[in-house]
Amino acid sequence: MPPAESASSAERPARHPWVWAVLYFPFGMSFGFPSIALGYLAVRAGVSVSAIAGIVGMTLLASGWKFVWAPLGDYTLTRKAWYLIAVSTVSAGFIAITLVPLSRATIPLLSLLVLLSSVAATFVAFATEGLMVHNTPVAARGRAAGWFQSGNHFGQTAGGGFGLWLMRHTPEPWMAGAGLAIVLFLCAIPLVLLDEPARVHTGVAIGARARDAWRELVGIMRSKAGRIALLLAILPIGTGAAKDLFGSLGPEWHASADTVALILGVGGGIAIVVGCFAGGWLADRIHKPTAYAVSCALGLVACVIMAWSPRTAAGYTVSTLFYTFTLGMVAASFTGLVLAIVGHTAAATKINLFFAMNTLFTLGVLRIDGWAHDAWRTNGMLYTEALLGVGALALFAWVAARIPGASLDDA
Repeated sequence: MPPAESASSAERPARHPWVWAVLYFPFGMSFGFPSIALGYLAVRAGVSVSAIAGIVGMTLLASGWKFVWAPLGDYTLTRKAWYLIAVSTVSAGFIAITLVPLSRATIPLLSLLVLLSSVAATFVAFATEGLMVHNTPVAARGRAAGWFQSGNHFGQTAGGGFGLWLMRHTPEPWMAGAGLAIVLFLCAIPLVLLDEPARVHTGVAIGARARDAWRELVGIMRSKAGRIALLLAILPIGTGAAKDLFGSLGPEWHASADTVALILGVGGGIAIVVGCFAGGWLADRIHKPTAYAVSCALGLVACVIMAWSPRTAAGYTVSTLFYTFTLGMVAASFTGLVLAIVGHTAAATKINLFFAMNTLFTLGVLRIDGWAHDAWRTNGMLYTEALLGVGALALFAWVAARIPGASLDDA
């Protein structure tokens, strides 16, 4: 961030951080709607779980590569303009998705629509992040970041559950898409409370900035902390990939559409937020890589608990909520680890390297989960994810002990 912008934000009074939760909610919904609503309804239409995994994977594909086109959000239109354009495009995408009949034949079209909507949603993220940095003093950014991520996770859970409820209770499918569009536009209201950051044009060429960012990335990768964090980002642990298929699994537990919408929506939103608090508390009290490993291990236990749970609505409720709670712990502990090592220069570039790698490898685990389900049904999928995690944790312990460099005790 340029010094002028930093000074400006330091002098500006802090906005109440609830605005960041509201503004970031549409980004979370771009994940939640395809995974929960489309997942549940597609199984009812006879679409395989592996095909659903492919549709949901489009959201992860867009998020994993968003750093490539992020400069468009920084150096072209204003943040508020990009936010309104993005919300409009995502709304149109949701309406289009609800108009396409769910069947095996329409999977390619639905995948394309989900991908385009997800790419548009990344500009919601760019705009919100830029506005948050400009309108929040440095001393208040920790609290702002907490609200920011709560909007993301609540959008993925409650937003997705609300989408399913609308799909089940509106007379025409397009009405569900229109209802979601109204929610997205309501999320833009807090824009009127915020100051728009000026377009920053300095004499430094973009090529020079890119070379500096590359030097920063090389520097952090030469440290033991950076290499261990990257290893944790790419290993198949803590991905929470099965969560994106929970909507599809509801019928197996004899859970109604309304139950799935409630449990994966509001219930999941509460569970993951509580998990975030627990993971942050743990990361502040023990070695941060250890906190992440413990959180991931709990996620593996959650896979086994779900496999063993009775095939009833109650079993579905308890097991999915516990799994979702562990995902909150994983997200908070991994974020704590990354923030502890990135320093102050080129921080966003370095953070997005770790998060992008984590997202892209989550996409791989999601596809493996889908294939495992088709081959060995639900329990086979859950055991596959758990075994992948056990192997990854063992590999992490073995490799981390052999990476040269300073200790991570301060991380």
